[in-house]
Amino acid sequence: MLNQESLAAVAAARFGGSQDGAQPFVRPIYDGYGYARIPATVERLLTGAGPAPLPAAALAGFLPRQETVILLMIDGFGWRFFAPRLERYPFLRRFLEAGVVSQLTTMFPSTTAAHVTTLHTGLTPAASGVFEWFYYEPSLNRVIAPLLFSYAGDQTRETLAAAGVDPATIFPTSTLYQRLAEAGVASTVFQHSSYAGSSGTRMICDGATIVGYRTLPEALTILTERLAAQQGPAYYHLYVDSFDTICHFHSPDSPHADAEIDLILTALERFLHPALERLGRSALLLLTADHGHITIDPRTAHFVNRLLPELVAATPIGADGRPLAPGGSSRDLFLYVHEERLDAMQQALAQALEGRAEVHRTADLMAAGFFGPDPSPRLRARVGNLVALPYAGETVWWDDRRFSVRFRGSHGGLTPEEAITELAALPYGD
Repeated sequence: MLNQESLAAVAAARFGGSQDGAQPFVRPIYDGYGYARIPATVERLLTGAGPAPLPAAALAGFLPRQETVILLMIDGFGWRFFAPRLERYPFLRRFLEAGVVSQLTTMFPSTTAAHVTTLHTGLTPAASGVFEWFYYEPSLNRVIAPLLFSYAGDQTRETLAAAGVDPATIFPTSTLYQRLAEAGVASTVFQHSSYAGSSGTRMICDGATIVGYRTLPEALTILTERLAAQQGPAYYHLYVDSFDTICHFHSPDSPHADAEIDLILTALERFLHPALERLGRSALLLLTADHGHITIDPRTAHFVNRLLPELVAATPIGADGRPLAPGGSSRDLFLYVHEERLDAMQQALAQALEGRAEVHRTADLMAAGFFGPDPSPRLRARVGNLVALPYAGETVWWDDRRFSVRFRGSHGGLTPEEAITELAALPYGD
């Protein structure tokens, strides 16, 4: 079943957008059909308690209690990719025929850092303060890459650990898995082995068993073995990152991206579906994505410190002697501007980027709930005071040899291609 209520809710969640109004931006939903409600939905399914879940139509009678819940998150596989394949692939078509498919908005920004943190903790970006690949960390007076647990621009992971930084100062210390464990639910998180043991993973997955895998078939084999041996209520989360990587390097419209998602969906159909069919007990399978992707051209990037050289002097200097820039990504550039220069820089930047991007004060977006309700002091200290939101196909960035624009696909902004995703639910067994 396609949840028509969700389609109407997401269609109504719009603001701003391209000059001619042809493609408005997506306004993130936090109190209904939004990605932010997925962790609460999982908690409610497994324990019968917890914060408000997604609307009832998204769950189609699956509440109040499930013994087994499996959540697949395919990084980058938002609605623009999901919908055209919904009837082409048996693995997806089964959700439509025997389950329920709901459209959701992403959070803001439409980034992996924000969405994996929320999925593991239940905290919105407003609450967790983890919102982008790069952002300013006031305790260090530097721009960092939180998921890498490194200083921004470093070429290796865990340079913050090497500098003695406590991960608890960067990441939330409360997780969904801790709450599930208190209710007697065992959790297992599958991540690629290259970062399954990272500082970030250990913090935001505390309370779960973390399984590192090298290939998707390996992960699915381990998952099916654990399902067969399960004792008591359990939650399994499998995170697949390869589609997002291919979209970045080859573009979401490339044959490479099509081939990658074909492989993923085929593997899920071949290994996971039969295992769930023969499981011999009920289980609920969920499928989502943290965001979509939009095609960009690195050759047409607009560099704000070239367009406005005075922006450099208007930007504070960090502990490394460099300007505190850039934050976010080329699809949502966050800037840290001296307050006394804020009015002038906003006006000048909006003029320089006219027809290419909108420039907003982050205080206005926080007040409007774009990061979630009740922004925490941690977010307010990290987020900067200006953000440039490019229109479709545009990129806005800071010219620095450490942070080149090299991707052919990206996300972080609020175009429909980036900021509309889904939750598909399918029951197995009784």
